[in-house]
Amino acid sequence: MNLNSVDQLKVFKRLLRYLKVYKTQILIVIFTGVILSVTAGMQVNLLKAFGDGMQNSDKAGIWQASLLIFLVTLVGSTSRYFHIYLMNCVGEYVSQDLRSDLQKKFMKLNMTFYGQFKAGSGGLLTRILSDINMIQTGLRLVADFFREPLALLVLVFYLFYLNAKLTLSIIVLLPILFYLLKNLAKSVNKYSQKAQSSLDKIVSQIKESLDGVRVIQSFNLENKTAEKFRHQFLDYIDHRKKIYSRAELNGPVTELIASVLFVGVAITLHNDVLAGRLTWGDVTAYLGAMLLINKPIKALQDSYVRFQETLVSAGRIFAIFDETSEVKDLNINTKFPSNWNEIVFENVSFKYNEELVLKNVNLKIKKGEVVAFVGESGSGKSTMINLLERFYEPTHGQVKVDNLNISEISLLELRKNISLVTQDVFLFNDSVAENVRSGDFDKDPKGVKNALQAANAHEFVERSEDGYQTRMGERGALFSGGEKQRISIARAIFKDAPILILDEATSALDSISEQEVQAGIDQAIKGRTAIVIAHRFSTIKDVDRIYVFKNGEIVEQGQHIDLMSLNGYYSRLYQTQS
Repeated sequence: MNLNSVDQLKVFKRLLRYLKVYKTQILIVIFTGVILSVTAGMQVNLLKAFGDGMQNSDKAGIWQASLLIFLVTLVGSTSRYFHIYLMNCVGEYVSQDLRSDLQKKFMKLNMTFYGQFKAGSGGLLTRILSDINMIQTGLRLVADFFREPLALLVLVFYLFYLNAKLTLSIIVLLPILFYLLKNLAKSVNKYSQKAQSSLDKIVSQIKESLDGVRVIQSFNLENKTAEKFRHQFLDYIDHRKKIYSRAELNGPVTELIASVLFVGVAITLHNDVLAGRLTWGDVTAYLGAMLLINKPIKALQDSYVRFQETLVSAGRIFAIFDETSEVKDLNINTKFPSNWNEIVFENVSFKYNEELVLKNVNLKIKKGEVVAFVGESGSGKSTMINLLERFYEPTHGQVKVDNLNISEISLLELRKNISLVTQDVFLFNDSVAENVRSGDFDKDPKGVKNALQAANAHEFVERSEDGYQTRMGERGALFSGGEKQRISIARAIFKDAPILILDEATSALDSISEQEVQAGIDQAIKGRTAIVIAHRFSTIKDVDRIYVFKNGEIVEQGQHIDLMSLNGYYSRLYQTQS
């Protein structure tokens, strides 16, 4: 994504919206920048007075000029402190605002986005860490854009005041510098994008290595993984080297031109002094202004070139903000029906990556029923659940509660009425009690004990080191699979939603753990409408109705005994498992 000038302007305008929030601090930054620029011009003028005093042996003039130089420098230094300090603080605030907005956006994006995002979760981590750090660094350079142009104007004006003809001959060279700067910036923009893309791959590789460390060690893939990481890192370094080479090329070229100019100007001024057209004070002031003017020119060049990296990173962030793959919540005030009678899937089809996963599915689930979805992997069972919770939207058809399309219900209300227990248990790196309470933090925490008891989890939690305050580790790693599953069931019970979804909740457990977890599930189901995605058919013999999926369609439905008597697809699946 090479940003052209129009795109850069759009990105910069969007960044300005974040800066406007801190307009008071920005105004102080601008004000102190003005003072800094003015003091630069005053210092040059005082150098003239000091030089004239030296030439005329005027001790009083020398002391007066020296004192004023000190006072002006003091004012400038104080202004510089607040100027840089406040701009750095604004950079921190804006970066945090961007991180917060990006995190909120991540939480709104639907599962389609995460499934199709090329850079994976590593690429998203790069944006929230590296790209925003790049923006933060770039925002510190914004102070230069407030300060240095004015300082440049003040010094150029003073140079014209001292010697207009000589100054005009110098300024003719500026277009060369601007041409060089434009080409350097274009190249930095190009390689910044490549470098950030390489960093996406590196972070993805690191995350993949950490997530899959057991597999890597088991298959002796440590060297292969290290080699892959080394190649990715070298690719990233190669792009960064190109950025550094172009950014730093700016300095030597500018300094070389400045040194040649300085020598030429010094000789010209010396001749003017000998001819009586200038005083030594004029020479001191002019050369001092030339030395001082080099700083704003170099600072503006460096800031402009390096700001290209900021714009690239900001463009990548705003591309996520502009992502439309999110669940729309257009009716935030529409409540979930309190006295509903049934959940209806009406002519529902769903396409994922051009593959039709569900094909014109119709079914009804009565309030209070326990139903099961069975079928081979990829038959569409979990997709049905994802549609009910609006993780995805149907390609065709609608999911309804009675006659109300769930898209017309507030997302908060919809998901508040559904509890989910999955095979791949996710628990937070927090205490057991907080993980159970995460089902609904608005509920009385006294209910945590009852929920754990109902889920058959109270005893092992009580035996743990800190009881309910025992930390669970990342993704609950400090507990066994069966223990984690029972705590996740306790979370669902604590939430006390009328609809319970069990997505292969026992499929990854051994027989003993399954029995313990099943006891918790039996408690969780009581008094609720439950949808069970079953891997082990032995757990669903007594449900009210079984829906059998094959290739995205319901091919059979009924109770276990009726489906077995048909001697059809369900019967074959059951017998194969037995």
